[in-house]
Amino acid sequence: MRLLCRQIPIPLFLLAPLLILGFDHDFRGQLSFQGTAIYHSENWSGNAGTQYIPQLTLNQSISDARFLDAEISLHGFLQTGQEITNDNLGLYRLNARYATPQSELRIGLQKINFGPAQLLRSLMWFDRLNPTDPLKIAEGVWGLRYRHIFLNNANIWLWGLYGNDEPKGWEALGSAGDKPELGARFQAPVPMGEMALTTHFRTVENPELDQQFAEKRLALDGRWDIVIGTWFEAAILHQEIASPYHYTEMVTLGADYTFGLGNGVYVLGEHMLNRFGNEFGAAEQDAQLSAVMASYPLGLFDTLSGMLFYSWEIDDWIQYFSWQRSYDRFVLNLSLFHFPDIPITLGTTVEAGYGLQFMLIYNH
Repeated sequence: MRLLCRQIPIPLFLLAPLLILGFDHDFRGQLSFQGTAIYHSENWSGNAGTQYIPQLTLNQSISDARFLDAEISLHGFLQTGQEITNDNLGLYRLNARYATPQSELRIGLQKINFGPAQLLRSLMWFDRLNPTDPLKIAEGVWGLRYRHIFLNNANIWLWGLYGNDEPKGWEALGSAGDKPELGARFQAPVPMGEMALTTHFRTVENPELDQQFAEKRLALDGRWDIVIGTWFEAAILHQEIASPYHYTEMVTLGADYTFGLGNGVYVLGEHMLNRFGNEFGAAEQDAQLSAVMASYPLGLFDTLSGMLFYSWEIDDWIQYFSWQRSYDRFVLNLSLFHFPDIPITLGTTVEAGYGLQFMLIYNH
């Protein structure tokens, strides 16, 4: 797991004036323990670990319709296995927000994601959320984001990012840390659904070749609910210097439906096509991924779910099945999985092989 920061750059005592000024505050956290056993190459291995994410939220009303709030959250983990111990503590979120009934302005380390896809996300630009992670941990980015919602439910997003030099999302190379990244998204209702247009500009840093070059992204996505839910994400990425190609074209098609069997069987399927080339529309290499997810609630507390990811190029699967029991504060998660030797999607392959994982999550 890649943490956002190796050190905490802002002293926590800077939040003290907000408490003195009468900001309401709320403290909560998530503590988890996990144990994993993996069988690979005729050998068994295992690891165990714990993670803790404390979160402090401050808020203050300015008027009946306007307020300020701030969030600080840390992420610490300790993991041991095969005589190797890893530990780290870093910032997870650190941001402040000013909100009105139709707009909000947020600055700091925050989560930015969008698009209707859930498993194979062409618009996974700023995080590497692992669909098989029961904790749903997702990286944040440093930046300023503004969002305005119009009376017809259309909305516009504007953002500027700075200081995010590690690769994020589908990126192979990080951004130049001394140059801002700029982007925007406009989403509007359409008959039976909604569509959105998104763009993003950044300067890529290649430390091995000691060079920088511009990168532009443009994406279109939409979702409709007509008997079944259907959606798509289509993105085009252009780089001035081929790395290794000038153009990357990504398309995700998806659908979901809840079948009226028993307590309701929810099924979701997605297919992604990636094309790479030095001319737009002229692919020199392509890759296809398919994924399906199904879940079934056994009752008020228990849920069974499964996910399958298939790579058409390497002809191999990710298989993940889980049982989860949820209480008011505790969650138990037991999963069986198989990850191939060659990673199929970002974030989903931690260690290849067949395995079993038990996780206990406590929310306070």
